[in-house]
Amino acid sequence: MASRAGAEVVVADPHADRRARARRFGAADTVGAPPERAFDVALELSGVPAAVRACLDALDVGGTAVLAGSVSPGPAVGLDPERLVRGLHTVVGVHNYAPRHLAAAVAFLVAEHTRFPFAELTGGPWSLDALDDAFAAAGAPGAAPRQAVRP
Repeated sequence: MASRAGAEVVVADPHADRRARARRFGAADTVGAPPERAFDVALELSGVPAAVRACLDALDVGGTAVLAGSVSPGPAVGLDPERLVRGLHTVVGVHNYAPRHLAAAVAFLVAEHTRFPFAELTGGPWSLDALDDAFAAAGAPGAAPRQAVRP
């Protein structure tokens, strides 16, 4: 959605298959490690402490870090208050969504379903008696990030 809205999207991910998928979904660039340049907006979606730190470190002056992946308890991530203040940085957390956000996402899917490979995002469907297989498939290299389960 960001690239279709005109943003230059750069994805940092240690997994080559996920970087390739990001390109197919409109990323202008992908890197295997934190980028060497600074950004106006950096989104962290995994919740991995090293990724949160990289997100904070990637901010340009006046930049905003959006933390959306840290939804479970985990190790604390240090924050350099001097860098935050001198850099005029903003750090925001995002959790859950309003009905209007779901409506916008569904409208995007309807409008863009032929442009982007959404079918790659879900494997399966798996029957309930094959949940072990579904979990194994989800962990396989190059697997779809989500597995559908059919009741």
